[in-house]
Amino acid sequence: MIAVPSIIIFGIDLVKFAVDLGNAYMLFLAVSLSLNLEAGYTGIPNFGKVMFMAGGAAISAAVSGLLAVMILGVNVHGNYNAYIVTVINQVNASLAKNPVLSVELILLGTILAAAIGGFLGFLVSYPAIRLREDYLGMLLLASAQFFQIFLGAYYPLIGGTQGISVPDFFRWAGNGIGVRDVTILGFLTVFAIFVYVYSERVARSPIGRTLRAVRDNETATRALGKNDVAIRRNVIIIASAISGMAGALLTFQVASIGPGTWDRITWTFYIWVMVIIGGSGNNFGVATGALWFSFLSSGITQVQNALPSDLPIDVNWIRYLIFGALLLWILAFRPGGILPEKSSPTLARRTLSRALEEKPG
Repeated sequence: MIAVPSIIIFGIDLVKFAVDLGNAYMLFLAVSLSLNLEAGYTGIPNFGKVMFMAGGAAISAAVSGLLAVMILGVNVHGNYNAYIVTVINQVNASLAKNPVLSVELILLGTILAAAIGGFLGFLVSYPAIRLREDYLGMLLLASAQFFQIFLGAYYPLIGGTQGISVPDFFRWAGNGIGVRDVTILGFLTVFAIFVYVYSERVARSPIGRTLRAVRDNETATRALGKNDVAIRRNVIIIASAISGMAGALLTFQVASIGPGTWDRITWTFYIWVMVIIGGSGNNFGVATGALWFSFLSSGITQVQNALPSDLPIDVNWIRYLIFGALLLWILAFRPGGILPEKSSPTLARRTLSRALEEKPG
């Protein structure tokens, strides 16, 4: 059986730590970049990111799981949610022998999550784009909370508050120690790179300048003939689709789903912390902020596990204290973030250099 090698230093498996860090970072990177597209470039204060992740993931997990049992011929007696827990081992054993089907279901589920996330973004965009920034933020936050309550109350979708098991579409990677996690890291890395490249292309294009204009002065943008309402709506739809895809990949990673799979602190407020720390309106800055956050979060987890249980404070609150203090320090002394926003060249540096070197006449 193939296994990922272990390198133990001070009781910490560095290889496992790096893989877990990479998986967390890639998901954080994709979602934080989508928020940067909304808040950093367009000025949309989306405090409801968790809704689009949960919506896309819930539908994709339910549909992908149902398709898996249908294609594999596993009998769930017409009630997938009730019987999946009794046949999940059979389903996973069959998927382990069929990597092509597993990858196809992963891709299908991810595409479906993008469609559902984009559709939810389309729905909330109509009331959202007519509100001021403060009311817009509150509306999106309330919408996300309502949607999570709905997921917990509506049993037919993901089993209500109990949740359901999701077939392990990565079981074909093998049962070796860490091999499945490394395989997932490969998928998440491709996804995160795609989101980063797309975000950078948008930022460096004329569309990026238009987004900044909408953010800074809507009145001037309208005077120049730009439809700021359509622009904000399209940005919400695209960012929501990216969030839905991230939610689906997270669900396939943990192979289960429930209302608590996505919590508002991690997938909304922590995402905002990454954007603020890294530098709003700067994709590379956001990527840096997400990396620092992921590293600190993983490191804090290791420290918490090593601390004695008889401390005078609850070690579970250390994470919140550290990130709260870091956020306050950034806002007080470096409000632009680690890498503040700067103008993005619309041409390659080589092309710009060549144009500057050319002499007239």
